Amino acid sequence: MSSAQRFAMALALLLAILLMAAMPAFAQKVVPRVKTILQTLPLEKQQWMRDFHERVESYIRARDWHDRNYGGEIHVHMEFLLQDNSTSSEERYSVNLLVSNGEDLQYFDKRCRFKYTHGEQITLNDPEQLPLTNLIDFYVYLILGGEFDKRGTLEGTPFYEKARDIAQHARYGLGRFVEGWDLREKLVKDLLSEAHRPFREMVDYYFYGLSLLGEDDAQASKYCAEAADMLVKLLSQEPKNDHATKFLDAHRREMIAVLAGGPEAAVLHRLAQVDSATAKAITVTRQ
Repeated sequence: MSSAQRFAMALALLLAILLMAAMPAFAQKVVPRVKTILQTLPLEKQQWMRDFHERVESYIRARDWHDRNYGGEIHVHMEFLLQDNSTSSEERYSVNLLVSNGEDLQYFDKRCRFKYTHGEQITLNDPEQLPLTNLIDFYVYLILGGEFDKRGTLEGTPFYEKARDIAQHARYGLGRFVEGWDLREKLVKDLLSEAHRPFREMVDYYFYGLSLLGEDDAQASKYCAEAADMLVKLLSQEPKNDHATKFLDAHRREMIAVLAGGPEAAVLHRLAQVDSATAKAITVTRQ
């Protein structure tokens, strides 16, 4: 067997593995996975907050976040690094919060503040819990926005708009817990901006291409190549584009497997010129 044939077989096997891993089960729900880091709390508070992650997960599971046909589970991962900020009359926490979908969407927020009485169930309509529930809702909607953008051009817009509405109300309506909401409002406005639109359109092209694999491989390659060219343009204009970099970190091997050895392979060389990690990944794949 020639080296070219071995290379083609390796790419085909890699692509099959990546696509199988990416295929969601048929369901329409948000699946939370919440972790709490408690070592930064006093020992007593560590005991108080040991079930906090379960209460956040229960809150997320109980909500009807969307009624649209997504065709798969949407995963929301949250990690709370908790610090005690209580007063003599109120149990308060400051938090570094990491939120992701476990793949290509990630947000880090170190300006989170909320009150929470340990042992309480987290509920939607409790005004005392708004500093916490607004925070959870805001980031769930950001993940939903990013996921639905994969299903159609700008399909995530309604979810980003919900996150924007939460931020706008929270910025002026949470009293002593308003810290960070100005930055969250800016974040979601940036996601909805015209400047960010090319990235969102790229995401749609790429995932539409993936959806065609096995059905129309030529069209699949065409759309994925168009997405790669859009990434080249984005990174040429802004080499440190955080969204493009995170996207490539999550999908680089997959993209190479789809395009390498095919009629659209030249786009990988253009991408390698603006992204050194792609150049390295291509070299490793060929070995």
